Amino acid sequence: MHIKINTIMSEFFRTAMGRKLIDGDIPNLVKVLERIAIQMEKSNKLEEKRFVLEERIQKITIKESNKNG
Repeated sequence: MHIKINTIMSEFFRTAMGRKLIDGDIPNLVKVLERIAIQMEKSNKLEEKRFVLEERIQKITIKESNKNG
């Protein structure tokens, strides 16, 4: 069974559709996945900065509250 699947896949990659998959679709998919990863990293960095700023605001608010009350 395993050998039969390998033969079928080998034959598929020799077809026009198989070549398109290997030469076009898969490289395009990789590029899109890389772009998604980059955007996720940027989003995570921004979220982390936002968290740090909110934490600072909270500390300042607590300090002011303790000063005044």
